[in-house]
Amino acid sequence: MVKPLPLDERLNVAAQLVTRARIFYDIWWFYEGADTRPKILDTMNVYSEFFRFDTYAHLVSMVIHLAGLFEARSDTVNFGALIDEADAADVSKAAVARARALMTEVADVPSKVAILRSNLFSHRSASLSYAEAFRKADLKPEQLRDLTVVGLRIANTLLIARGLDEQFFHDLSRADVGRLINDLAEANASR
Repeated sequence: MVKPLPLDERLNVAAQLVTRARIFYDIWWFYEGADTRPKILDTMNVYSEFFRFDTYAHLVSMVIHLAGLFEARSDTVNFGALIDEADAADVSKAAVARARALMTEVADVPSKVAILRSNLFSHRSASLSYAEAFRKADLKPEQLRDLTVVGLRIANTLLIARGLDEQFFHDLSRADVGRLINDLAEANASR
């Protein structure tokens, strides 16, 4: 059996993956959210083929990252395996208990994310349409956002317990896409 990367390295990887999942969420939801989409749709329609696929790429990336972080395998970087290993590595019992409690808070959401990953993105179901897979998953955008929040809390709980640096979400990518849309709108207005 191949030796896994050190626990601390895998904890940092998990924090980076959940941070990326949040960036993908923020950009996807900027494109699709009820508060933003009506304001940017005219500009997006000028570049419809780009934004159609960019929106999709952020959704797919977010789903793949989140599904991987919350799957139950022993050979990947995922929260369940990291919590179990932290428990065996004599990480503080309070930190392990907190991480397990956080997993319990979102226990029903990862299986919904896995439906999308397994039927649409990592594999394409031969029996479910795109719309049917989303209906089957019954997943709301705020559940995806909240899963990123809980994921980062889990990662930070274990990172801090190991004496490692806490990680944070940032809105730099979301701000950049907002500026990009504004710049495109201004450039098209002057044509």
